[in-house]
Amino acid sequence: MSVDSNLRYGIKKGEKTKENFDRIIDLLGIEDLLDRRPHKLSGGEKQRVAIGRALLSSPDFLLMDEPLSALDTARKQELIPFIGKMVDRFRMPVVYVTHSLDELLALGDNVVLMDGGRCVDSGRVEDVVSNPANMSHLGLTGRVSVLKAIATDQRSTSGIIKLDGEKLLIPTPQYKAGTKLRVTVRSEDVTISVKKPEGLSARNIMKGTVTGMAETTDYAVGLKIDIGVNIYATITKEAVNDLKIENGSDVYIILKTIALSRRSTATIRQ
Repeated sequence: MSVDSNLRYGIKKGEKTKENFDRIIDLLGIEDLLDRRPHKLSGGEKQRVAIGRALLSSPDFLLMDEPLSALDTARKQELIPFIGKMVDRFRMPVVYVTHSLDELLALGDNVVLMDGGRCVDSGRVEDVVSNPANMSHLGLTGRVSVLKAIATDQRSTSGIIKLDGEKLLIPTPQYKAGTKLRVTVRSEDVTISVKKPEGLSARNIMKGTVTGMAETTDYAVGLKIDIGVNIYATITKEAVNDLKIENGSDVYIILKTIALSRRSTATIRQ
């Protein structure tokens, strides 16, 4: 069947179809595909048509079981915004199954983390992914901090995002003001100083308080630092001793702008 016939196949009898049909076609950007046959569609186009057919069946909720797993990176980046728009436009619950951290950070609100058929953690995406106890389950080799932010300004070579009153420079100026983001900060990319540093190339310097300390499996020390939100840093035991860092210590975190690459920043649903 043509794309048009495939889409109409999912419509329930008695449904008011014209307005809903046009709305879904517009949302998924598939108007130019309606006369095509499946073998003339790319993988991303096929997935958009399949999503459209599911929506036209007027579901109460959607289960999306690894919908992007068979696609290459370019096609995944093409489809993620469409799925985000779909969730916002139709305001329906979606259970989204994925092994991809990138998809989770771009699309998720709340997450249930499974391992071996059992739930090991659940909660807000930022909390679950930032939890050091979940590193191995998520396939991470080190601690990360997932921070919610919003783009506030643009420069020629970097963008400014706002993070609970603080501002971070990121080397991706393409985000328009008001764009909601999740920024992933690797703990190894965070440098600590007990005095306010000067004369550094690093553009992101923020004051915080150490609220947690734990030895890591490679005999370093993981620090939990409150800068308005929690952020993790990993430093050596020698650095902890030399700087006399302990719980309650006031410190400055230093984060190179270049460490916040495009892969570290995910646009989330508006």
